[in-house]
Amino acid sequence: MKVIDADAHVEECDDTWSFLDADFRQQRPLPILIDPDTPYGRNNAVWLIEGKVFPKLAGRGLHTFATPPISLYAKSKPVAVGAQSLTDIKGRLADLDRLGIDCQVVFPTLFLVTLADDVALEAALCRSYNSWMARNCAESGDRLRFAAVVPLRDVAESVRELGRAKGMGAVAVMTPGVVWDKELGNKDFFPFYEEACRLDLPVCVHFGWGAPGLTDLFQTVGTSRFAAGLLPVIMGFFSLLSCGVLDEFPRLTVAFLEAGAGWLPHAFHQLEGARPRFAGGKKSPREYFKDGNLYVAVELDEDITYLTQFAGEDQIVLASDYPHGDPSHEEDMVGELGKRVDLSPRLREKILSDNPARLYRL
Repeated sequence: MKVIDADAHVEECDDTWSFLDADFRQQRPLPILIDPDTPYGRNNAVWLIEGKVFPKLAGRGLHTFATPPISLYAKSKPVAVGAQSLTDIKGRLADLDRLGIDCQVVFPTLFLVTLADDVALEAALCRSYNSWMARNCAESGDRLRFAAVVPLRDVAESVRELGRAKGMGAVAVMTPGVVWDKELGNKDFFPFYEEACRLDLPVCVHFGWGAPGLTDLFQTVGTSRFAAGLLPVIMGFFSLLSCGVLDEFPRLTVAFLEAGAGWLPHAFHQLEGARPRFAGGKKSPREYFKDGNLYVAVELDEDITYLTQFAGEDQIVLASDYPHGDPSHEEDMVGELGKRVDLSPRLREKILSDNPARLYRL
C-alpha cells in the first residue's frame, strides 16, 4: 500500500522568491524578526509585503501561521527548519520515512491569506512559488508533489498559470472558499474551472483567509480561524453546488481540505432535506460524491463511519498537516488511523492510499 498524505505544507523562506520576475524584485516579500516581548511572542517573524505584515497577530484582520521559519517558534518545532522549508529535501523525506508516508501533496502556508492588493504582484508571487515548488519536488523522486497557486482575481492569468504549473508537475490547484469578494460559484471563474477540467487538475478548496472583508471583522485567534478561515470552506461547498458549477462542468473534481468533515450532515440537510433552505444543483450532494466530483478530508477524532453515509467510502482522504501545529495537525496520521478498529482494514486502506491516489491522479 502506498500511503499518501493528502494535505501537507511548506513554510516558505527567502528562497521561495528566487524565481520572482525581475520587474517585481524590489517588491519581493521581506522576512523580518520582531522582539518576542510583543503580541507575537515566540512566533516573532513576519513577511513584509506592500507595507503589511504576514502573519498579523494583533488588531483586526488577525491571522496566524509560522512562515517565515526564522521565529523562535519555528526553531522550536520537532521538525527541522530545513524540512519545514524544503531547503533540506533529504531531511523532509527522512521525516516521511519516520511517519510511514510514501508521498505528500504539499500546499503553501503564506498563500493561505490574501497577500497583495496589486493583482500583478500577486500573480508574480504565485509564479515564483510554483516554479520553486516544482524545482524542490523534482528532487524528491516523486515523493513530494505540489498544489499550485493562481491569482484568481485575474482569471485569464490564472488559466495561463494553471497550464504552466501542470507542465511543471502540479497535481492540484488551491483556492480559498471565498476569493476576495466573490463566491466560488461566480461565473467569472468558469474559464478557470473549464481549464482545470481540460488539464484534469483537481481544485482544492482549502482552509484560508481568502476574503479580506471577512477576515477584517475579527481580532482574536479562535474566531478568526473559525469564522474567516474554516467556514469559507463550507461556504465554497454550498456555492459550488447551489450555483450549478458541477452541472456546468461535470468532469470537475473538487476537494475540501483542512476543515474536517463533520459539517457534511448539516450541509446535506440544508440542500436536500425535507424542507431544504437552499436550492442545490441538478443532483443531490450524495450523487456528486458518488460520481467522483467531490472529496473531503476527514479528521481522526471524527465519526468517520457515520460520515461515510454522506461522502461514501471512496471520496474521503486524510492529511497530516505537517509541519503545522494547528488543530488539524496529525502527528502520527498512519499510526492513529491504524488504531481506529471501528473502521475496516479495507476502508483504512482506501483513506490512506486508493482515494488520495485517485483524487490527485497519482
